[in-house]
Amino acid sequence: MKKILQLVILVSWSLGVFPCMNQTALAQQNNLDTLTKKINQHRKQNLQEKIYVHVDRPSYLTGETMWFKIYLTDGSLHKPSDVSKVAYIEFLDRSNQSVLQTKVKIENGSGEGSLYLPATLNSGNYIMRAYTNWMKNFSAEFFFHKPISIINTFKSIEAETQTTTTKYDVQFFAEGGNLLAGVKNKVAFKVTDTSGSGIDFKGTLLNQQNDTIVNFAPHRFGIGNLIFTPQPNHQYRAIIRDRSGKIQTINLQAVLTNGYSIQVADTTNNQLRIKVSAVLSNTDEIPGAYLFVHSRNIISNTGFQMLRNGSATFLINTNDLAEGISHITIFDTSMNPVCERLYFKQPENNLSISVKSNQPQYEPRRNVKIDLTSSLKQVGKESNLSISVFRVDSLSSSSRTMLDYFWITSDLKGTIESPEYYLSSSLDVKEAADNLMLTHGWRRFLWSDVLRNKKTAIDFIPEYRGHLIQGNVLKQDGSPAYGVMTYLSSPNKIINFYPSRSNKKGEVQFEMQNFYGSSKIIAQAKSKNDSTYRIKIKSPFSDQFTHRPIPVFKLSTEVTNQLLNRSVAMQVQDIYFSNELAKVKSASVDSSAFYGKADETYFLDAFTRFPVMEEVMREYVPGVLVRKRKDGFHFILLDNINTGVFNESPLVLLDGVPIFDEDEIMNFSPLNVKKLEVMTRKWYLGQLSFNGIVSYTTYQGDLGGFPLNPKSVTLAYEGLQLQREFYSPKYDNKNQRESRLPDQRYLLYWNPTVTTDKDGHQQVEFNTSDIPGEYKIVVEGMTRDGNVGSSTSTFTIKEVNN
Repeated sequence: MKKILQLVILVSWSLGVFPCMNQTALAQQNNLDTLTKKINQHRKQNLQEKIYVHVDRPSYLTGETMWFKIYLTDGSLHKPSDVSKVAYIEFLDRSNQSVLQTKVKIENGSGEGSLYLPATLNSGNYIMRAYTNWMKNFSAEFFFHKPISIINTFKSIEAETQTTTTKYDVQFFAEGGNLLAGVKNKVAFKVTDTSGSGIDFKGTLLNQQNDTIVNFAPHRFGIGNLIFTPQPNHQYRAIIRDRSGKIQTINLQAVLTNGYSIQVADTTNNQLRIKVSAVLSNTDEIPGAYLFVHSRNIISNTGFQMLRNGSATFLINTNDLAEGISHITIFDTSMNPVCERLYFKQPENNLSISVKSNQPQYEPRRNVKIDLTSSLKQVGKESNLSISVFRVDSLSSSSRTMLDYFWITSDLKGTIESPEYYLSSSLDVKEAADNLMLTHGWRRFLWSDVLRNKKTAIDFIPEYRGHLIQGNVLKQDGSPAYGVMTYLSSPNKIINFYPSRSNKKGEVQFEMQNFYGSSKIIAQAKSKNDSTYRIKIKSPFSDQFTHRPIPVFKLSTEVTNQLLNRSVAMQVQDIYFSNELAKVKSASVDSSAFYGKADETYFLDAFTRFPVMEEVMREYVPGVLVRKRKDGFHFILLDNINTGVFNESPLVLLDGVPIFDEDEIMNFSPLNVKKLEVMTRKWYLGQLSFNGIVSYTTYQGDLGGFPLNPKSVTLAYEGLQLQREFYSPKYDNKNQRESRLPDQRYLLYWNPTVTTDKDGHQQVEFNTSDIPGEYKIVVEGMTRDGNVGSSTSTFTIKEVNN
């Protein structure tokens, strides 16, 4: 029956009549609707996040502090994301070893922080990467990556030696993916060196008879394209010759005699022409093609065409395409993806940011006012901006911005050389951008997963309310232990503790709200007797990496004096202003215990001090009945709500650490205890319930020397980082300006939280330092609707002769 229907369709199509048009069109539309539904469902089930980090400068010396602003958005619309509340930042060396790590609080899609660069770091180029816990479910390619140069002036600086090799990375990419016999094919190419930079070369395409088919050369950054018509049963190879005369040969992919190819080109009337060519040896296959176009998993265009003489053409109005990168995918009539390529539409609806200083030149220690104006072409909106002002030097010239990250690098695989170029106004940028699309095909899903409605394995949940500490509960033989109640505590004057029951994999996780700074954490399984379980705490940082070439670190002798001057200035600032530079903002945390206000509170210094805890409990704490039995002490709490007593023991805490044996707390010296709180009612925490709470607090919140269970796990752990305060001196009067204290700041101003008013305006001000030279203002930011923008400006501080 299927073959008869196909025959009817083919004959009718050849005769120009279509008696089954309604039914066929309905079936085609059903296929389009079904795939559209599956893509939309896949996008909802696999929420994507993007993260961008604005750093205050392009290069650093050890001993300096890096300041940064984090922008977290959803992956589709680029709007600020309110899902994840924690971001992870790492510095990686060439071997993907993490040399610096930190965790930063995210609120309303943004966060801020700083990193002190210790003198233990070697001079070199590093990769800064950032991600969320949720992003660890997907490829590390989706993490934010940025190259950073760090120079250690306290160690001898040695330039890295580049591995000598005659091999270049040479890649060819047929448009759409297939090299189809008898059809004119566009083939893009990319040739890079070991650092990932494109090279200049001349190339020749040869057939298997060594005849020259076409000569070619790169257009930009080692990337270009060539066009030829491959013949069946032919093998083609390319010969690459660089400027030094080195030759490298590479075979192109095999030529297909059965399959599909596409050719995409712009027309003169704002349309995109997508020509589908096919050579089909399977006579049972209906000669047709489905078109799907999506941008960041949101579909913009769909369609179906029958093939006439082996080809079909789709025309799309470019105004219907989303800005940025679109994926064009062709499916055959069996709904199998057969061709795909990317198309780039220059974004026009960017956030425009105007930056203007009140003077082009200043004397040292003078006030600078900068007017910021942000607007969109349609309408002005409030913007969330970050601004940095630093002295320009020759140490680094990185110009990558928020714009090229969101529009280019975050949606392409691998390292993109000079991504900012593709958003410039250069005359040849359109051709260069199309070559880039042909050589960096990438999407955030597999079509096979979408068609089969396959869900991504979720191993890491979003940190929606705070930092998650994860671990495993293991038996003595190392196998996972199921259903074991565990507790994690961080001894503190603020009483918090976090329970978790292990799942079938033995996994536990503790949601640490308001957990800042370096602390000691204690994890233990609930047991009054000796526990046979072992708890292993996992690192929250990702153990997946992607290969990204890091440029070879080189320093010319011309920058020696600049390095010396900057290093001396940094050390002078540390000597004279160490107290100001070390200031940390207080974290906004709730100082009350997790159980709120206690029913009974006792400050033991207000009573006669007893040397034994038993006397304290019996004399001063009527809400707790102390009973001594054969197996030791027991606490029995009064149940004031029901006017009775609880039959089982209460939860006993010392600085938030649960104590499962009352004998241990009774042997503890009450002279170390400052406060005792009692909850004389049933208390619920998640799925757990406690027959009242008895909570002891020591003077320092550090357990006061209490001996912990040797089976417990005690670790020094870094929570969310406490934020440093950026120091900027004021020179409001003559006496301040004439102060003999030196001002050697190279970074004049950093503000990660500049918000424009409803008209898009804001003004910031700061003071210049004693260091003359050119200074650069860099402003980046976005609106709540996801429009991003970047802008720069400069001014100078003139040298004053005393």
